[in-house]
Amino acid sequence: MKARAALLLLTLVALPLLTGCTESSGKDFSFVALDGDTVHLRDYRGKVVILDLMATWCTPCEYQMQELKKIYDAYHDQEVVILSVDIDTRETAQQLRQYKQNFASKYGYPLEWTFGLNDGSIWEEYKYTAPGSDGPGIPMIYIFDQSGQVHFRHTGLAVHDDVPPGWPSKVQKLAPVIDELLE
Repeated sequence: MKARAALLLLTLVALPLLTGCTESSGKDFSFVALDGDTVHLRDYRGKVVILDLMATWCTPCEYQMQELKKIYDAYHDQEVVILSVDIDTRETAQQLRQYKQNFASKYGYPLEWTFGLNDGSIWEEYKYTAPGSDGPGIPMIYIFDQSGQVHFRHTGLAVHDDVPPGWPSKVQKLAPVIDELLE
């Protein structure tokens, strides 16, 4: 089973991935956070926003959470916000809470940033098909600059800064993108 998971991880990381800076306008979006509050992109003007599109059933998304935790630890006190949005409209807030609890039990640390549910509008606006792939996929990361502009987007796994052993060396690193925006 571990070999199968490792093979799946390597396959997903090695797929042709869309990466890069864009500088396009970020349309305001909203979603309902697990605490019941409605969250808008515009609420975070002046901050770097990482939008993580994920689902609880997505195994690569679980690996992405480990990398987002590293980003959270490195940047949460530097005007960087992470928003993880479950794009599967069939999933409930209870399922997403359970996902976070299971993650904390499995890895020994909580996911401390904002999580919420998509009503379908975020996925419709931000889904993107990477060149060479059959369709849009997750995990998908968008990084918005302090004025709400899309600065970066990436489909597939991305790391904080260090590539884990056994991963392809060309995996997208997020820290340089964040550091550039914080300069």
